[in-house]
Amino acid sequence: MRLHTVLLGCGLLLSSVAMAQNGNGAGQLKGKIKMKQLISDSAFAWFYTGVNKYQVNENMVNYIKTNKDKVQLVALVNTTDQASKDLLTKFYKVMILSSVPEESIHLYGFDNSGSSGDATADGYKAKRLPVIIVMRDGKEEGRISGTPKETVEQDLAQIIMKMNRKEEK
Repeated sequence: MRLHTVLLGCGLLLSSVAMAQNGNGAGQLKGKIKMKQLISDSAFAWFYTGVNKYQVNENMVNYIKTNKDKVQLVALVNTTDQASKDLLTKFYKVMILSSVPEESIHLYGFDNSGSSGDATADGYKAKRLPVIIVMRDGKEEGRISGTPKETVEQDLAQIIMKMNRKEEK
């Protein structure tokens, strides 16, 4: 019983230290974020709910899936902002169904002042959040800023189609 209490106390201490290092508490993450952080922490229950709720356009997802090895994706978000939560959950649902490898997705958190604490993330020069950037060979091919024009998967597919047309020329 005593060991259980000590382990519980250590777990709570470690989780509070991790939260303090990764953000400003209350579900805000800064810097590089791994999807498992969003899945495993109860502060991000919205992530699991949003991913499961979103209904995708299968045709667009299939197009992304056939081109998944050509791109790297960067998402810049504020995990306490509703627009970022909405876009991020839809984005990850599309990434999961498209079988995009986790190594091809780079997710960065920003705080309410627009700081990420990460030089790589700051280098993407986002004027507003959320942003999803499609990269190929280290070069930006397009981005979704704020709300998608159509849907996340359709906007991503259009960026990839445009990128493929440039490649054919």
